Amino acid sequence: MPQNDQPSMKIYGDMRIRAFRVVWMCEELALPWELEQVMPWTSAMYAVNPLGKVPVLADGDVHIYESGAILNYLAESYQEAAGVKLIPQSGTKERALYDQFLMVIFNDIESLGLWTHRKFIDLALHAARPEVMQELEYIHIPETAAPAKYTFERSLSVLVEELRQHEYLLGDNFTALDIHLLCDLEWAEALDWLNGNLDEVLLREYYERVRMREAYKACWKIRKPLDISRRALHTFTPQNQPPPKGFRN
Repeated sequence: MPQNDQPSMKIYGDMRIRAFRVVWMCEELALPWELEQVMPWTSAMYAVNPLGKVPVLADGDVHIYESGAILNYLAESYQEAAGVKLIPQSGTKERALYDQFLMVIFNDIESLGLWTHRKFIDLALHAARPEVMQELEYIHIPETAAPAKYTFERSLSVLVEELRQHEYLLGDNFTALDIHLLCDLEWAEALDWLNGNLDEVLLREYYERVRMREAYKACWKIRKPLDISRRALHTFTPQNQPPPKGFRN
């Protein structure tokens, strides 16, 4: 149930791309939320984020962009009231490990891996507004595909060692790290990067375990009927994805 008397979080973005993880965090924290449907690099998005990217969170007079910062803010602000622990306390060993793995996810798995492929392959070739891609210099560079995938796989193998020992990335309790990693695994699935991975069995077990969370199921139900037929979308979110185990309409 939503936290009592809590005003709705306003989320700018699209559930088919990165706003999904912010909505998921709000669901984990039982926070009310509303989504302002807006796509990247539009005038509406530049009005709330100078980089023009999604997502953006508005919580009263707090306005934050970058999904890593948003999820950290939400967890630190509201996890105590929700009776959950999605981010460790600052200054602890556990928090240092959390920050370490968060940097691996955003710097190596995403920026040098998934996002490099997205910029110079998927968006360069299939974006709905090619003139914007030209302006951003997201041009087709086919030579980036192989090193992007290699960097993704190399970095992911480091996190896999943690998953060999624990149910989740930071131990046996779910944290915000698992929201980020699961969303990146969905992205990889959309690119067909999980099939044939040396650790595919372990990764798919983790993938399904995290998808069984009720907060994820609530978000998946919202996303499921949305149109992802355009290639620029279904190279981010998998098409025809089966429902999470235990999902009920």
